[in-house]
Amino acid sequence: MKVAILYNPRPAELPPDAPDDAFEEFDGPETIAAIAAALRGLGVEPIPIEAGPEFPARLRDKAVEFAFNIAEGTGGRCREAIPAAVCEFLGVPYSGSDPLTLAVTLDKYIGRRIVSPDVPVARAVLVENLDDEARFPELSFPVVVKPNDEGSSKGIRPRSFCIDASEAGRQSRHLRERYDCRVLVEEFLPGAEVTAGVLGNGAGTRILGMMEIAPASMSAEPFLYCVETKRDYLRQVRYHVPPRLPAAELRAMETYALAAYRLLGCRDFARIDFRLDAAGQPRFLECNPLPGLNPVSSDLVILSRDVLPYDRLVQEIFLAAAGRVKLNHQEKPPWPISNTPHLTTS
Repeated sequence: MKVAILYNPRPAELPPDAPDDAFEEFDGPETIAAIAAALRGLGVEPIPIEAGPEFPARLRDKAVEFAFNIAEGTGGRCREAIPAAVCEFLGVPYSGSDPLTLAVTLDKYIGRRIVSPDVPVARAVLVENLDDEARFPELSFPVVVKPNDEGSSKGIRPRSFCIDASEAGRQSRHLRERYDCRVLVEEFLPGAEVTAGVLGNGAGTRILGMMEIAPASMSAEPFLYCVETKRDYLRQVRYHVPPRLPAAELRAMETYALAAYRLLGCRDFARIDFRLDAAGQPRFLECNPLPGLNPVSSDLVILSRDVLPYDRLVQEIFLAAAGRVKLNHQEKPPWPISNTPHLTTS
């Protein structure tokens, strides 16, 4: 069976005047090689295909039967939906969520509206024009100012933490001009940041693992999991699996993660991000239905490392998708699916 690995490669050089994080979401060759090696372990033939203008023709020319989709797409706020939509148009089954889910989750404001009130969120204001800044007094400061339609912490920098409306206004205008998208101004949550991995479909959906993302050292400055921090994660970040939180809070986040996964229509796998408010209550930040699969540094890989080795994680994602679309895949996995371990809390 021929399986396309559909992806966007990270270019060696930035276009003139582009933000330095313009391609933060895109994948390097080490990720594609690792995914390909994992898929070969299931007896399929992986074929990396760049999700550029020529990829519909390449899907046909290579006669692929399935697409393992990690493509971020290019363009505006619907970009993540485009590669999946092309697969649907061509009749090629693929892994991961459908175009609707990929579009609404990239738009942080719409994603929040869909999961709330079932899943609590922090108060926020969506900035589309200068008039929206008049709503800033509705919020309690400090706030975090971030692009509404970006992933991988693009546009989130130390100065995204704003202590008053004046700072928030300046940062909002900067981001709107620099990233050409709407801006989300969200109340800062001072508690722990936790990300949850979810795997599966229907009754088989389960929490894969949860991880607390914490600063490596104490500081008077607020901790933001921003672009600079992620790039220097070995020095600046400590990952705690499971999170250093009471069992009741972990159970609440498991419940909320599964609810968000269902409400947003996620399929096969996703990562859901939370942060605790001042009272210790979890608040939904966003959902990533195309979480990174770098074999070393991606959050989903790190949080699941003690549960599933990398190859098996990739294989489980493929098998979840294959089962969902009833793909006639003859090879059997080298483990009993029903015995796959998963995170439990007590």
